[in-house]
Amino acid sequence: MNPTNCRPITLLTSFLKVIEIALYIRPTERFYSNKLLVGNQFGFRKGIATEDTIFNLRYEILNALHNKTMAGSIFCDLEKAFNSVNHDLLLSKLPYYGISDKAKLLLASYLLNRYQRVHIINSYLNSNTVSKWTKIKYWALQDSILGILLFLGYIIEVPKATNHTALPIIFADDTSILITSPNNTIFAHVISAPVYFAHPNF
Repeated sequence: MNPTNCRPITLLTSFLKVIEIALYIRPTERFYSNKLLVGNQFGFRKGIATEDTIFNLRYEILNALHNKTMAGSIFCDLEKAFNSVNHDLLLSKLPYYGISDKAKLLLASYLLNRYQRVHIINSYLNSNTVSKWTKIKYWALQDSILGILLFLGYIIEVPKATNHTALPIIFADDTSILITSPNNTIFAHVISAPVYFAHPNF
């Protein structure tokens, strides 16, 4: 097993879970009232399940075939996506979502100046190994409701980064980019060159 493929389990105290619920309310209200979570994002949203993602993708493919157009999809998976969230970049985005002043400071205190270490218990060798404390610079807690919401806010622009030749269908960090075209030459060019359908600023 490759250790780089492992993700540590994060243990939250009961007190922190209560604080998380309190912090979760304000960003959620802003995201939904300002309609920031677009319909292309199906991950971790109330009333939306994995089946909705599959149904939407299947519907769009069948619709393209019904209209006698070529259809294909590129499937993308961000490696260790939750561990790649840049705190400074995420916090700089919050005012654009309507989260500022004290609300932003609270979320900053939640994200910044955190440390972690790994404790490995090997019962077979009867040994305990503990790493040094390390400051966390890139991180969104995947085991918590607030961490998931902040991650969705971090990648909120992904659907907007494609032009009319592509339709992104996203479940959290798993992205399917559907491409359709009635022209075989154009379709072959787009499907073989992923950067073609991306927005220049993406």
